[in-house]
Amino acid sequence: MPSNRADAERTRVRIIEASRRLLEQSPTAPVADVAAAAGVSRSTLYRHFPDRESLLRAAQAHRPREADEPSEHPLPPGHLGRERPVPLEGIHVFDVVAPPVLPEQLVAEAQRIADVPLALYVLDIDGSHLLRVAGPERLPERIEAPLAVGPELDSDGLSQLRAALADRPGIEVVPLWLRGRATGVMLTLGRPRRPLAEIARQAAAAITLADRYTDTFARGQRRKQPRAAAEIQQSLLPPRISRISGGEVAGNVLPSYEVAGDWFDIVENLDGVWITLADGLGPSTRAAASSAVALGALRASRRSGGTAQDALMLMHRTLREMPGPAAEMTALVARWDPATFLLEVVNCGHLPPMVIPPAARSRRSTSRSAAGSAAARARVLPS
Repeated sequence: MPSNRADAERTRVRIIEASRRLLEQSPTAPVADVAAAAGVSRSTLYRHFPDRESLLRAAQAHRPREADEPSEHPLPPGHLGRERPVPLEGIHVFDVVAPPVLPEQLVAEAQRIADVPLALYVLDIDGSHLLRVAGPERLPERIEAPLAVGPELDSDGLSQLRAALADRPGIEVVPLWLRGRATGVMLTLGRPRRPLAEIARQAAAAITLADRYTDTFARGQRRKQPRAAAEIQQSLLPPRISRISGGEVAGNVLPSYEVAGDWFDIVENLDGVWITLADGLGPSTRAAASSAVALGALRASRRSGGTAQDALMLMHRTLREMPGPAAEMTALVARWDPATFLLEVVNCGHLPPMVIPPAARSRRSTSRSAAGSAAARARVLPS
């Protein structure tokens, strides 16, 4: 009996810690995702926590321990060390394995931990399918991906994916989480002997790094060959789902295999969150090249401490320097300060952005003339 109670307490702690990690990334994550992250069934989770509110209260009250037993020495403030060893360091695998064989190596290591067959999937660049990059052929080569944002899934998309796979008994979904988004998933044939949530997070980081060293994962994300201009565009785009201070930003460009001139950029700095939207005219290779030049100018200004207006002016001057016919582009740069909830928008010929308050009808933002562009400042209140 004491052993059973100890096992139950370890399971309870594992559920709480998994919920803390997952809810930090996505506060609206469903209980089913928490159960998957903890490596337990939903019925096991509900035996410990009858409803979502009781789980949230336990997660908020829980203080991380160095081990399963109570400790008299809590972690000091600012300490980011791990509470316990991980079964596999994905970054170590990335460092010692040749990048082209990284998918097979990650699957082999995950199967060793889980003791069940599994496959590694990435998302198509247009968000329509999960595509298998490593793992046994008895698992599907291609699966439709509901609610994907380009090659990424959020918690709602994962819930839809689990629901879509519910008619395939024995398949469990383990997301590759990184900063509030899943860059792929592992699908298992049977329940893993040990939880795979931690190795999946390690794999997500390793895969992100590997993209600078191999085309293996990028090739796996393409069902067909994009136009050369569209491939240029894909290389310009940031993560489609970004967790930022005080919220989340998501964006995509469709159709992913053809569009060449449109782009967006998202980055969080100490001075706030910068969001840029641009529309290069036409789907041609020249439009893609103009987009690359404009994005380079934007980043050069931003990384040198320039304002949103400075960035747009440098983009304008740089595009004028391009040889050949004049490059035309509309653009909008916004900077949001999460501390003051102020949103500054500078618009050069772009459609005015829409403001959608909670439980209210959308409206176009107001603007004023400033240095040949339209500029606006609005206070965005937290919901």
